[in-house]
Amino acid sequence: MSWSRRLAAALLVAPFCASSAVAAKGDYILGGGVSVDEDDGVAAIIVADFGVADKTWLSTSLGRSSVELPRGQDLETWYGEISIDHYWGPAGVRFGVAYWGDSDILDSTDWLAAIYTRGDKGRISVDVEYRDLELQLPPIDLLVRREIPFHATGLGLSGGFRVSDRTSLRFAGMSYEYNVEFRSDDSQRFINLLLSSSRLSLLTNLIDWRASAGIALEVGSSSWQLDFGKWRGAIDRSENHSITLSFLTPMTNTSDIEFSLGHDNSDLYDDVLVLSVFVYFYGGD
Repeated sequence: MSWSRRLAAALLVAPFCASSAVAAKGDYILGGGVSVDEDDGVAAIIVADFGVADKTWLSTSLGRSSVELPRGQDLETWYGEISIDHYWGPAGVRFGVAYWGDSDILDSTDWLAAIYTRGDKGRISVDVEYRDLELQLPPIDLLVRREIPFHATGLGLSGGFRVSDRTSLRFAGMSYEYNVEFRSDDSQRFINLLLSSSRLSLLTNLIDWRASAGIALEVGSSSWQLDFGKWRGAIDRSENHSITLSFLTPMTNTSDIEFSLGHDNSDLYDDVLVLSVFVYFYGGD
């Protein structure tokens, strides 16, 4: 999963998903945070959920990342998303649109949809995604600059369930099908263009599939969470693994702070550590 999707997922302060909680008009959740890695990569995001009607959430997020490329250049990318979620019991639907990338290199407009069901013990969701992508390959030697429009469709499953009063498990997976196959010279040019020593790189957004699972344990008013993830690159078929430990604890009656430490092992960028800090504020009428 991309850095932006991982950070936005930190909004899962309800047992499984903030948007799956029953909203009342006027309720809101605001959050923001920063992630840094040991190779000077930085990502920041703000997220907001608003209860616009009973059982209806409007969710937004905006993020930016900056990583250093081997050529000594900085790659800066944007992410933005808006979605609406309505739960009518025992099922709900979610629709959204997102943009991510750098228009001079690689960017995408994503259309998102999900249908889910939930109860007191858990939640399960079928997730669908359509990506409209465009890749800009710069001129190298005798090769001219090329624009490559293509698209991808994704189908996945996600959810979670409680195994005890203080313990819950969650999982997510998504597989993508692309309508284009890159030639070997294009693939190498693309990898050289976007390769960086970070999960915050644009290259980690262009994947064949991803899967993750996690366990959360509540300790008093705080909680610990351990997440495992794996994904495979769509261009070079690289294997990537991650493990992240998070700690969420109250700051006040209406705010929390979360600290996360992640470790990646990647065929692309070897080993790297990522530290994240987030704050959340809650309110309602």
